[in-house]
Amino acid sequence: MINLRISEEVFDELYPDLKGLYSHYDTPPDHSKLTKEQFEARYLSSKLWRLNNIYSIVDKRGDKVTFRMNQAQHIVYARSRQHTRVVILKSRQQGISTFWLVSYFDDAAFRSNFTIGLMAQGIDEASTLLERTKFLWDELAPSVKSFLNIKCVADNAKKYALSNNSTIFIRVSFRSATLQRMHISEFGKIANANPKRAKETQTGTLQALAPGNTGVIESTAEGRNLFKTVWDNAMIAHKSGQMTAKDFYPVFLSWLDDPDCVQSVTQTIDGKALEYFEKLELETGRCLTREQKNFWITQYRELGGDIHQEYPGTPEEAFLASRDGTYYSRLFNAHVVNGGGLVVGLYDENLPTDVFFDLGVDDYTVCGFVQWYRHNYRVCDEYWNNGYAIGHYLKYCQESGYEIRDIVLPHDAAHRTIATQGNGKAKSVKDIVREWIKEEGLTWGVRVLPKDSIADGIEAVRRMIPKLSIDPKCTYIIDCLNNYSKEWDDKLLVWKKTPLHDEYSHGADMLRQVAMGVRESEGSNNSRRAIPQRHQRGTGFAI
Repeated sequence: MINLRISEEVFDELYPDLKGLYSHYDTPPDHSKLTKEQFEARYLSSKLWRLNNIYSIVDKRGDKVTFRMNQAQHIVYARSRQHTRVVILKSRQQGISTFWLVSYFDDAAFRSNFTIGLMAQGIDEASTLLERTKFLWDELAPSVKSFLNIKCVADNAKKYALSNNSTIFIRVSFRSATLQRMHISEFGKIANANPKRAKETQTGTLQALAPGNTGVIESTAEGRNLFKTVWDNAMIAHKSGQMTAKDFYPVFLSWLDDPDCVQSVTQTIDGKALEYFEKLELETGRCLTREQKNFWITQYRELGGDIHQEYPGTPEEAFLASRDGTYYSRLFNAHVVNGGGLVVGLYDENLPTDVFFDLGVDDYTVCGFVQWYRHNYRVCDEYWNNGYAIGHYLKYCQESGYEIRDIVLPHDAAHRTIATQGNGKAKSVKDIVREWIKEEGLTWGVRVLPKDSIADGIEAVRRMIPKLSIDPKCTYIIDCLNNYSKEWDDKLLVWKKTPLHDEYSHGADMLRQVAMGVRESEGSNNSRRAIPQRHQRGTGFAI
């Protein structure tokens, strides 16, 4: 028996275009009733059938076995048939790298002129991929090779090529290539060990993948790095309903879905384990079996706090690594990304707009276009740049088309001075802004916020996030919400109490102004007329 290792119900759900054909894929062909031509047409022509019947691998025990897909492998394959670019956040040992190696080898064998790119964490891992590719070829039945009429023409440290002009390459970058298939394994580890290589992957390798072709990035979580950014962006594109062919579809594989994550030996459930199980069941809506609880306790005894990274139950838990010192990421994903706070076309012409500034000195200046309605904060748009005087940003606000009520400046705008032309006297930023507004004949107000501590501002943002809506086009502010972080002490190996000053701190500073600068009257219905129902958070365009 082929044994797809999924039920017929799951099969029909994963492969709606193959509904009703479960028995065809789960039952071996009766060669006595089939001609060679019928066998090739009904079975050998089907990729899903081939993936569960003709390839051999070495399993976890070191035994040679026929490769048959498990549930996790079916999930990612089914998703890739619906959306060709997939990013996979996973728990350990689900066989995802093995699956894509087999799948891509199948593409190379059964399709001509395919260029397939594989990236691994390091040289040793890349060598292992080539060895496993060679094993797939060596163990392929002679009858299949005869049917395909192909042979191996190149087998070296960098590529494996077949006579049909299909080649599997192992490289650290594919910038100069054009790929029909791409697989990047353990991208989180690559991003941690070599951030420049990870960035080159984003700017080079991903751009080499021809449109409409399958590309896969997969990894366990490894804290705050480029893999987390890729995952966050995929979630935002998916949740906002703005996913394009260039975006990656997010697939999370929990340890709860892995049938191997069980332990029959009964373990003692202490208070910490009980708290985790109750929280996980509440968040997932699932009831853990006693065998699953035994498994988690056993793994926790071995891994400690790293278990959340290696065997996560939810995507948020996956990034709960010991070195994830972000201030807002978990709250933002829980309340905004997953809570209906990503709203396409959020701006409402019936509501006044305030523009909050974070003023950079030889650095980013950030503008956030903010509205309020019934105690909800609505970040409708953003603009950020550097190297320009304040007038440049005010002109952008004027030309934005938004009905602006106030320009809101940080506390230092009242005393920070800038030399002006003409009489040579220096003026405060506040005075320069007011004079510009007057010269343009605008009715905008100007508010300067009082000075508050950074810690109070961070806490205010945390309180604001559950009431926050944001337009997905505010990509920089979203990045700041996901990545604003504490400083890390490399000597003491602890997080410092001070924020890290990097590219994300500017947008985060602007958000502190928003959280601390709400008017007393905000939260009442301050629109000129009743706001249309479709613009309220959680309804209409809110995804």
